[in-house]
Order: sequence, then C-alpha cells, then structure tokens
Amino acid sequence: MFWRCKADAGIGDHLPCLSSWSGEGVRENVQIPRSEYPTYLSTPLFPPPAKFWSNRPLKGVFANLDMRHIAGPTFKEASQRYPGADFVGMHTNFSADYFARTVAKIGFCAAVAALGLGPFTNTPIRKIILGTDLCIGQWVGCWCREPVNGTRGSLHEIRVKSSIPDSEIHVFVRLFAQFGAPECHVLLGPADPVFVASGDWPSGWGADDSTPGV
Repeated sequence: MFWRCKADAGIGDHLPCLSSWSGEGVRENVQIPRSEYPTYLSTPLFPPPAKFWSNRPLKGVFANLDMRHIAGPTFKEASQRYPGADFVGMHTNFSADYFARTVAKIGFCAAVAALGLGPFTNTPIRKIILGTDLCIGQWVGCWCREPVNGTRGSLHEIRVKSSIPDSEIHVFVRLFAQFGAPECHVLLGPADPVFVASGDWPSGWGADDSTPGV
C-alpha cells in the first residue's frame, strides 16, 4: 500500500490521506483524525550563494528538501497504525527556482524597508526576481555558518547586514524560524557608493554589524 499525505483545506475533525494498493489498482481516501495526521514542514535546502564558491555564474539553483516533523505521528509511527503499508510518506511538488526567487524578493523588500531604494541602483537581485537573469544560485542560497536569526522569536526572522570593506548588503531570511527551518542568504551586491558616503547610510554599520565570516 502506498500512503501519502494530501494537503487539503477541508473542515472537520479529520483530514483525508490518499491511499492506493500497488498491484490491485485500488484507491481510496482514508480519513485521519487531525491529532493523528503526520505533519511535516518541507523547505528547500540550497548550497551557499555560488558567488562564494564558483568562479563563473551558474544558471538555476541546486536544492534538496529539508524535512522537519512538526506535529502528529511520524511517518514511521503512522505506518504502524495502518498495517500493510509498503510506504508511508509525503509527495511534494515545488520549484526550487520559484522558491529562490521568492526568497530574493522577500530579502530585497526587507532591505528596501530598512534602507530605502538609494543603495540599490545596481543590485543584481532585480533581474533575479523578474526572471531575466537565470543565475539565481549566484545570489541566493543557504547560510551554513553560525545562525544569524534565532528560532525562538517570530514565525519568520529577517536581518539585513553589511560586510566590510565593500559595503555589500546581505539579507538573512529565515522563513518558519520557529520550526528551525534553514536560513537563506540573499546577496544584494555593493551599496551605491554615493549612498554609503551620505548621511543616510546607517551610522555604526560596519564592525559591530558586519556579516560574520563573509
């Protein structure tokens, strides 16, 4: 028997799970109590932005799925409650490119909210968001070092930082931070030098708020 979670916005005390028995051609919806429904958060896990490890731009973005058990029984526990199952798991459809572009847009919007449009006269991220530059992984990836955003605050966490000495702007986006989801790293490129030299550039940005390890 193949058993998979089926996302459904149904109302009630039960949620449907799609079941099919291999070799018999039989399919049916099994209604599972909410308290017994395996709930997982699946988020793409990217390598760091390719700017740090490749000497040439790379098209697209590489991704694996990070699976985190959130609530209800695990898949293993669920399989024990439904004898005869050959596999209990989750079927996920996603586009790594679209997700990365969404993260890029979130990061860019956060940076604009913090700094305005002044620093971003030549940022490469606009073309990434619009899909006119296919080298998404060059500027968007995961942060694999000491966490910048915590996991005990808001549902989502975002922090805008700068690096020394090039005044490059980095945004760290942690969607579903409370569940320990991976932290994404969006590179926005160097800030406009005119803006950096102006009084609008945040005072003290540098040694105390530089991006660690970059």
